[in-house]
Amino acid sequence: GHPFAGCRAHQGPDAAADGERVVDGLLQLIGQARSDLLVISPYFVPGADMKQAFAAARARGVRIRVLTNSLASNDAPVAHVGYARHRDELLAMGVELYELRSEQAGLGNAFGSGSGGGSAPGGSRSMLHSKVLVIDGRLLVVGSMNLDLRSQHQNTEIAVLVRSDTLSRTAAQKIDQVMREGAWHVVRSDG
Repeated sequence: GHPFAGCRAHQGPDAAADGERVVDGLLQLIGQARSDLLVISPYFVPGADMKQAFAAARARGVRIRVLTNSLASNDAPVAHVGYARHRDELLAMGVELYELRSEQAGLGNAFGSGSGGGSAPGGSRSMLHSKVLVIDGRLLVVGSMNLDLRSQHQNTEIAVLVRSDTLSRTAAQKIDQVMREGAWHVVRSDG
């Protein structure tokens, strides 16, 4: 069966107790990744199970790239602080991190969103909204879930799994473009 077979579309308060959560399906999908995992999560605060899934995927040789909001583009500084605590550990395990710049010069596509809130006059403030996973260029997951503890345990979340090489490749190309042209690549510095 597919990873979401045991997950209900409606994730009510009892869902976490039953273990039927959208994130369980995502963890199973990450466990199936063999070569490449692309993640977009506006709020990215991975729990222990998500980090374990990433570490296992890296051990299998999977390239993992994550695009999330930078502090400058984030509308929830507290969420960014939660993410920032995990950056060094993620980088150490070989996860590639990209943070959306607050202003993307003319970068218009489905994975970046210009939102005027808090923008300087004449400037377009960008905020990442999409929640997407692309696995091995063949599976595409789009949904309401952020890869953070709130989405895992509190919110009502849904996700759609699409098995399509064409759609997955198209999404991967768009994400690659945003990473190259509209994001900072986070690297560890000596010391």
